[in-house]
Amino acid sequence: MSAFKINMIILQIYPILYLLFIFWGAKITKGKEAAAEYLSVEQTKLIQAVACIGVIIHHLVQDVTGYGAAPKGPITVFNYMGILFTSIFFFCSGYGLITSYYTKQDYMRTFLKKRLPTVLIPFWVINLLGVLLNVFIYDSHKNFSQALSDVFGLTLVNSNGWFIVEIVILYLLFYALFSLIPHKDIALALLSIATVILIIYSSLMGHDTGNKAHWFKGEWWYNSTITFVFGMLYARCKKGIEKFFVRFYKVLLPLFCILFLISFNISVYTVNVFGYYHDNLAHNARQDEIITLVSQMIVCLIFMTLVLLLNMKISLGNKALGFISGISVELFLIHGYFIHKIFSNIRVKDYIFFALVLACSILCTALLAPPIHMLTKKIIALLNPVRFDHDTIESKLAEERRNKIIRIVRLVSAAIIVIIFLTSMVLTFGRFLFAKSECQSEFESVKNAQPGDRVYWGYYETNYLHVGKERISWIVVEKDDDTVCLVSEYGIDGSSYNQRHEDISWEDCELREYLNSEEFIRSFSKYELLHMDDSNDDIVSLLTEEEALEFFASDKERELSITSVAEARGTNINNMSKSNMWDMKGYRSSWWWLKGADGYEDVKAPIVTVDGTIGEKEVNRPGGAIRPVIRIRLE
Repeated sequence: MSAFKINMIILQIYPILYLLFIFWGAKITKGKEAAAEYLSVEQTKLIQAVACIGVIIHHLVQDVTGYGAAPKGPITVFNYMGILFTSIFFFCSGYGLITSYYTKQDYMRTFLKKRLPTVLIPFWVINLLGVLLNVFIYDSHKNFSQALSDVFGLTLVNSNGWFIVEIVILYLLFYALFSLIPHKDIALALLSIATVILIIYSSLMGHDTGNKAHWFKGEWWYNSTITFVFGMLYARCKKGIEKFFVRFYKVLLPLFCILFLISFNISVYTVNVFGYYHDNLAHNARQDEIITLVSQMIVCLIFMTLVLLLNMKISLGNKALGFISGISVELFLIHGYFIHKIFSNIRVKDYIFFALVLACSILCTALLAPPIHMLTKKIIALLNPVRFDHDTIESKLAEERRNKIIRIVRLVSAAIIVIIFLTSMVLTFGRFLFAKSECQSEFESVKNAQPGDRVYWGYYETNYLHVGKERISWIVVEKDDDTVCLVSEYGIDGSSYNQRHEDISWEDCELREYLNSEEFIRSFSKYELLHMDDSNDDIVSLLTEEEALEFFASDKERELSITSVAEARGTNINNMSKSNMWDMKGYRSSWWWLKGADGYEDVKAPIVTVDGTIGEKEVNRPGGAIRPVIRIRLE
């Protein structure tokens, strides 16, 4: 028997161990009634522990099978089960919010001061560990502002932190709506609608490419979020739903087992055949994404219903499960470091890799979780000081004044959250709603423009102080009867030409791949893309050395300023150049990449220097400014 088959057979032990981990020590409730522990706080924590270990196995299987491209037996099915485990987290969060709101006195009064630290403190501490790991082990953090951004989660040093970001956003929306709207059912309906809007918003954001991790970029940000709404509605209608479940349990359990198997296979099929990743010019790209999303949302809802039905009769409980339930948040966040950083380059059998990641992740979390929990408790205690009752008129009046101030602060905070959310949605969806008319206006400007004029085309993140993306400003550098050539006025981002130090041509380099990736192409609306020329195989490109010399009359004109976002992301910048040495206006110039000659491979690529002259740098030199070039067809 080959080593590959032995490795594959041993790997199948992990699903068996996983099932033992779940059901060892479980109790079965007989008769018609639901288990006394059904959806108790303890049970929901144990169910989330099951989901946490499931997520780790899911990520491990993705790693060793290449996201299912190299199947390794039955365990490969875990490659498609990540959404099922995250649907458990979302359901429990929605269910817990509404249940606590209805059952706990003064829940809203202390909600932000108790709930947010519970998730944010572990998130920030583990982000800090990730930054330290990058600084001292991988030497990949050299920018203090970027490190600070990673620690606080504004950028994701740990891609698994996406769930914390999204759940905090949902918590803030819950707090805002339930504070501002006295009618509970209306608030619940609006929060459900806001969650659906968030799903749509995330789906419009596209995907990350390479090693970057940004907010809302990737289908994992939204394909299981619908169960958050399910959890809230279940909590609101719990008595009626449970009564229905108990009455028809013998029919519902086998029915949902069958529905789950069918819907799960359909979701796997749609991911493989339709999927979320497309060439942006494909006419059916959005349609395929919707088909995949709908199938995945359906399987999440069916799976969650099946979990509820099982928990009505099966009460989980064993020491291992209980231990993991106490550290599940930290474990969820930590395990990715071991998969993608610490053990990413070791060459061992897959089953050994699984054991190393699981053992080290749990051990590391077991050591870190207690101090994190202690820190969280201390911060919550500081934010929620103990109040003492003083049976005097003065103390009662002071308490009333305090409560009045708290109510005002709550309402103002809630209003600010709602305004920020609505503004973000309006700016984002407004761009899509008015994309056609805006494109027509842009196209007319381009048609009437002459070389040297400035025009707008597309959107890109250029200023973090503004909500949403900003319009891209272009310089018209060439115009003939058929097309207009545009080069961006500013350096809008930064990158290496290619990550590896190797002989590479423009056709094969990673910068070209990025400029024509889904992430970058989504800077343009579908109406704008219809006018953009791709006759040379590239929708977006760079200038050649000859074009840079032809289109700009002097070195000074070739000098480039970059956007604040490009600077924040580590793009190079010099405070002065030859032609601006004594400029007291704070002029700053950056070197920027040019396109290498067709088919020519080298370890260096052409650039425009900070002085506007033509030069070259190693292809893996980081921080080169990106100054994209597009052509617009005039027909």
